[in-house]
Amino acid sequence: MALTATMQAKVYTWDKYNIAFEAPDGGYVPFSFFQDPNSAQVEWDEMVMTLQRYIKNENTNKKNLDERLKSRALGYNMYDTKLLTLKVKGFKCYSLEGTMPDGTRCMISYLVSEKTSTVLEVIINYLLGNQEVVEDILKSFSEGNDQKPNEREKPKQKIQKKSDAEKQEQELKKEKKRRNEKVFEC
Repeated sequence: MALTATMQAKVYTWDKYNIAFEAPDGGYVPFSFFQDPNSAQVEWDEMVMTLQRYIKNENTNKKNLDERLKSRALGYNMYDTKLLTLKVKGFKCYSLEGTMPDGTRCMISYLVSEKTSTVLEVIINYLLGNQEVVEDILKSFSEGNDQKPNEREKPKQKIQKKSDAEKQEQELKKEKKRRNEKVFEC
């Protein structure tokens, strides 16, 4: 019923602005959005994503973008909103998530390019339970001639040093010895 992180992903590109992102396969672009060169939309059965491109100016800063996010949410009558911090390689990301009046979830984000003058407004309306998919879409945005979505960060496994392991083992032996001594003291 809902989109899951295991769905087949597809790379979508916005050639005019050298923007690429990865999203679930099966999305389509409605005809009405071919007429505005600064906006695009992709729709799925359980999710709709709208993109709007702007140009950076002197007012493109954290304070103003956070206020704009709150204003957009208010315009949609969103409630239970909260500002989010997401890392998107090559962009500064400002996001707000909340619930729409119909009960669906919505994430509004501004992706400010670190390379060009592009600011992308990304609005994704989705069903509850798909937040991880939406965050993965946002994190995959990339800009440039290669048009390859950003790689998702792979969890890094910490490997304990041998000396630390030996030290930990000695401490465990001492603790075990102390416990045994306390048992015999009673």
